[in-house]
Amino acid sequence: RSTAMAAAEAALEAVEATERRVSTWRPDSELSALNSAQTGTWVGLSSELARDLREALGWVRRTGGWFNPAVAPLVRAWDLRGAGRIPSEEELADALASSHPDAFELRGLDARRLAGGFGIEEGGFGKGVALRDASTAALAEGADCVRFDFGGQAHAAGACPRTDIGIASPGDRTRTIAFLPTWTGSVATSGNAERGIFVDGVRLGHLLDPHSGRPAPDFGSVTVLTADPVAADCLSTALFTMGPQRGARWLQSQEGVEAVYVIDHGGAVEILASESLLDRLSIEDPTVVARVIAAAYPAERPRGGFPSFARPVDPRDSWDCCTEEADVEIDEQNLCLFSDRTRLSLAVVPSTRVR
Repeated sequence: RSTAMAAAEAALEAVEATERRVSTWRPDSELSALNSAQTGTWVGLSSELARDLREALGWVRRTGGWFNPAVAPLVRAWDLRGAGRIPSEEELADALASSHPDAFELRGLDARRLAGGFGIEEGGFGKGVALRDASTAALAEGADCVRFDFGGQAHAAGACPRTDIGIASPGDRTRTIAFLPTWTGSVATSGNAERGIFVDGVRLGHLLDPHSGRPAPDFGSVTVLTADPVAADCLSTALFTMGPQRGARWLQSQEGVEAVYVIDHGGAVEILASESLLDRLSIEDPTVVARVIAAAYPAERPRGGFPSFARPVDPRDSWDCCTEEADVEIDEQNLCLFSDRTRLSLAVVPSTRVR
């Protein structure tokens, strides 16, 4: 009992520390202070916040910009934390320009905003950070298995028995259409069923397309299963904004990431799942059609002779991709090598600041 109590207290302290660090709902948080700092002024960060931001920005690169934590200007433009509003095209263009990661610079434990409206939202990664820090703290106190459910994301670490996680119908969150058996790892779901604002009869979803600046089309939901809770948090957002077709094809080039798309076709529900997950899913509703992602959307063949470990760079990816582990400097362009744990990737990014 003493071990359990110590583990629980350590987990709670870790969650509270994460909230003090990254919650932009708290004006006194470290991230709120960074977001409100004078443009161009370097701000000293804790090692933990620098780690969190570096990891979140890394997923911007890995997803081709479909995950972007720098959407605070867009959130303000649509007033998603208030009653909601429809911004003008000019307002939207300004907010979109301020949301580019190139308007932010992170060097070691120092960071600065390069655009007045720039701001980072923790909604796409903060929950994952809290889950990882909490589980690490609890295991360090001697816990054999830890499980957390933060609403929309669950995580288990250690030597845990099987737990079945329900996947709800997008149109009726009280109806479970499938169960996903899990042992350890993180399961994160993104969708608009439980959150949304109506403005002039138009429903505004809270998940924004970082490329258009508009609410992402609402097709249903996506559930991601991967070992790391920060990755699961970021990728559930990215795979939702990608949409089923683009997301399904992106998934086929990844290792260690599984997903279930639940698509609402006006009442008829379809499931698209990673092949390894479809074999384990228990479908509860006989009317649901379930297919393997690769069969629904076969992966496209690479163009232009890029090897399997390399990717062509989208012009929008012109932020500082070099990290502490691999910084290189070339006169006219940066050559950045980075690892996503399972493969080595190469990107040539023009007009990027180097260190």
